[in-house]
Amino acid sequence: MPNTQRLTLTARSAGDPVPDLTSLVMVHRAIRADLSRLTSLASPVIDEAAPPLQAEAVCRYTRQLLAAIRAHLGDEEGIIWPLIAATARQAVDLTLLTDDHQAIEAASHRTSRELACFAAEPGSHEAALRAMVGGLRDMADEHIADEESQLFPVMRRYLPAQDYRWCERQIMRRTPARSLQFRLPWLARHARRDELAPLLSAGGRRARVVLALNRPTYARLERQAFGTQTHEKSEQK
Repeated sequence: MPNTQRLTLTARSAGDPVPDLTSLVMVHRAIRADLSRLTSLASPVIDEAAPPLQAEAVCRYTRQLLAAIRAHLGDEEGIIWPLIAATARQAVDLTLLTDDHQAIEAASHRTSRELACFAAEPGSHEAALRAMVGGLRDMADEHIADEESQLFPVMRRYLPAQDYRWCERQIMRRTPARSLQFRLPWLARHARRDELAPLLSAGGRRARVVLALNRPTYARLERQAFGTQTHEKSEQK
């Protein structure tokens, strides 16, 4: 259980504000979108004829994405889920979702190891890396769909809005600045126009400064890794 100072730890009443789960939706969207485009990009990039700079950029981007996925799993299990269990009590069972987390984390570590092998020998490990990324994508897609359909309604029913805001602040505070250098522009990249302000509010001045300083670096890495795929966001909006 995290430090619960200033938390209610009681179920929200019917007339109380419903927690705004936009920050979770953003993380889930970013994970699914990037695993999907990495899977579609894998075949032409992890090939002996691929441009070396692009292959190297894909490796760097993927390493940071995998770290962000594992950090998100830790944020949910270490900060958010204990509050759900405390407020929803018998109305929620996190066993299967926790099992999913363990499987996804193990798959992400296997993918990291295979990525390291590919980075060391760009002419090898192509098939294994493609399989690893595709398998991780499928696992994340299924888990996120289950979490949003099964757990989100419980959170909206039982978790007080102020307690969820506390969770958001704790996540931002405990995330190292080095990790935020990727995570904030990564989330901003996948955020819709009305979604970014609440996230930055939870992080305060520190989050705004980190985002402003690191957005150009992230955008450059994304262009190097994905090329024209970086324009999909603006075309879809």
